[in-house]
Amino acid sequence: MRGPNRRQIYAEQTRADLVTAARKLFVDNGFADTSVEAITGAARVSKGTFYSHFPDKKAMFAEFYTELIQQVGVLGDATSEAVRAAPDKPAMTAVADLTHAFLRRTIDDPLHRELMAQAPSVLGEQYRHINDTVALPPIERLLTVLDERGDLQPDVPIATVARLLLAGLCEGNQIIAAAADRESALARTFRAIILLMSGLAADPISARG
Repeated sequence: MRGPNRRQIYAEQTRADLVTAARKLFVDNGFADTSVEAITGAARVSKGTFYSHFPDKKAMFAEFYTELIQQVGVLGDATSEAVRAAPDKPAMTAVADLTHAFLRRTIDDPLHRELMAQAPSVLGEQYRHINDTVALPPIERLLTVLDERGDLQPDVPIATVARLLLAGLCEGNQIIAAAADRESALARTFRAIILLMSGLAADPISARG
């Protein structure tokens, strides 16, 4: 089987250079203040090369945001599998840890922080579409696992709760990102979400403070 030719390798490297440049500029300057010219200048390619890979910079941003949300989905599905594999362990604690890990990324990962903060205004209705198609299913699957185990209150409306939890996590990112003291904002936001989640749980949630 033949491997990629020189043209394909060059195209892949060029795309990678554009992506690297755009990620840094979106973090440093924000989406609105980052031009296609700035991206191509940082990547040292022409505007024509940019448009051979992306329709526009919004499409590039949407791709970054989708990848971020997919990573969150992977965490959600990993938590579901861990809960299934350990029926005797307190599942809601694992959910609390997942919540904390998601919120913690707002501090530890500048790209995560900026993409989450900018996505609603940059993407508009596409933001909801990406969340609905990529982020909601893993949350619904996790809630379904908890429901099947008896870890939730009776008759919890899974789809509705999943949407509300996702909205809370996204808003939590906004709160932490905008705070002067992000560590304190993380602690407050995490506690608030856990208190809300406790109303769903059949037993109290044990989690870090």
